[in-house]
Amino acid sequence: ANGWILGAQGGAACGDGNRDTDGKTSPSSSCDGSVDGVTADGIRQYPNYFDLILCINMIHIAPWEATLGLMECAGKVLKKGGMLVCYGPYKVGGTAVESNLKFDEALRSRNPSWGVRNLEEVTAIAKKEGLEMVQSVEMPANNLSVLFRKA
Repeated sequence: ANGWILGAQGGAACGDGNRDTDGKTSPSSSCDGSVDGVTADGIRQYPNYFDLILCINMIHIAPWEATLGLMECAGKVLKKGGMLVCYGPYKVGGTAVESNLKFDEALRSRNPSWGVRNLEEVTAIAKKEGLEMVQSVEMPANNLSVLFRKA
């Protein structure tokens, strides 16, 4: 699993990124890291249930489809006013500090589907799923904590 969600019963996997070519979640998708046997697909059965999703260092080191899955899942399972917090490196306006640009090159050399993502693209996908970016906080090591709230 690439992300986790937190609710009254604990955490469970979310956003495994297993998608068909049409962008819809694959019925055959699965992920390890389930809690009490609930996988990313199972979590979607809990609409408007969770208060918080925390995603740490996943978006840059997973295929873009994993981010699409995370945002889709968050848009469905977060309560109104629920928060998605994403931590990691981002490009802003297509650029970043030199260390993050070098990190982006290194990631893409390991796997072309990985890379430091443009914050504007991540925010646009979140908005499409009903999530509003409410704050971006600079963190150590040139990372950001990006806070999204479900409208």
